[in-house]
Amino acid sequence: MDVAKDIRFSGLRNSFNTNNLISKTKGDKVIWALVVLLTLVSLLAVYSATGSLAYKNYKGNTEIYLFKQIAFILVGIMVIYFAHLVNYTFYSRVAKIAFGISLVLLFYTLFFGVKMNEGSRWIRLPLINMTMQTSDFAKLALFMYLARLLSKKQDVIKDFKKGFIPVITPVALTCILIAPANLSTALLLGASCLLLLFIGRVSTKHILATIGIALIPIVFLISAAVMRHGKSTNDDVVAPIKKTSSTLFGRVDTWIGRMESFIYGSKQTDNDAYQVNQAKIAIANGGIF
Repeated sequence: MDVAKDIRFSGLRNSFNTNNLISKTKGDKVIWALVVLLTLVSLLAVYSATGSLAYKNYKGNTEIYLFKQIAFILVGIMVIYFAHLVNYTFYSRVAKIAFGISLVLLFYTLFFGVKMNEGSRWIRLPLINMTMQTSDFAKLALFMYLARLLSKKQDVIKDFKKGFIPVITPVALTCILIAPANLSTALLLGASCLLLLFIGRVSTKHILATIGIALIPIVFLISAAVMRHGKSTNDDVVAPIKKTSSTLFGRVDTWIGRMESFIYGSKQTDNDAYQVNQAKIAIANGGIF
């Protein structure tokens, strides 16, 4: 009887052996560890940030958003696991198609996107009635396509016409399409792509020249914010930022207004400054983690 127990216990222990599980998982173990770590952190962040809202909207049920996040995470981990089993050359083959689809989605979002929090950066999926931020798909598609280009252009990567122009064009096009709806995402994406170009052995002088060109509109926005503040009748704080449309010119005015409020402070209404106020509340109450 004891022998049978030992056999069953030994089998159970082996079935949950961590080393056995890790040995069946391909890829960089550090990346897998980071995925698990960020997943756990996201659960803490979602629960702490949505507890009060869930209590208010769902009659005291403070865990509903947490359970939704867990469901999304489980689906995401399944997708990651099956995706990592696919040969990486497959992603190189589909990168061009994915990038083309991302451009179409970004164009559609720019003109027909769902407006949320004064920004048209989402599209609504008709069958499941959920919203999707197209810039997230565009980032993934761009990284795949850029990696493909860098791999194929290594023989001429230092050449401006044959190497640099073909790899910087999709980056510039994607960032330009994202910027009207989400300038911060476009800037972060551009910076990430420049780092990828540096790793891909692109000429440093070409990268520095690109950074210099990208700084021109940023300097323009800062200068416009300073000039507009100088014309303000209030010397202490700037006037509230007017609600603008999601068109390019409307978004430029919004960017200038945010630069102005960042530099000099703002007396926007709660509705107009919702995102800014929520960010300040999160920073003030967030603590170390």
